[in-house]
Amino acid sequence: MSRRITQGVLIVGSIGVLINIVDAIGTGSPEPHDAFAAVVALGAGAELLKERRPRAAKVLYAVTSVLLVVAGSFAGAPAWASLFRGTAYDWLDLVLGALVVLYVAVAAGQLLAHLSRRASRSRL
Repeated sequence: MSRRITQGVLIVGSIGVLINIVDAIGTGSPEPHDAFAAVVALGAGAELLKERRPRAAKVLYAVTSVLLVVAGSFAGAPAWASLFRGTAYDWLDLVLGALVVLYVAVAAGQLLAHLSRRASRSRL
């Protein structure tokens, strides 16, 4: 992604974080899907740091991944439980939960492929 686009994503994500903070103050309770603006901002920040500070970028990517999985789990688990029980559920939370499951599956697949390549190199 170009630097200018990444900077724009960082700005939009930061504005989303501010909007979610104001909304949480107004309503009194934050929703789990409010964390996804922070995920966008942190991911863009990590992308901008990747060239100059690769270690900091890796840490920021890790924080972003953990926040994504935790927020998606808190949003998706109740929605999926409501779906299976036949009660009312929020579509946004349901989709976020499904996306987090896919994200974890892809990350696990990448990790297994990396470990497999590493093991095959060590045998040589």
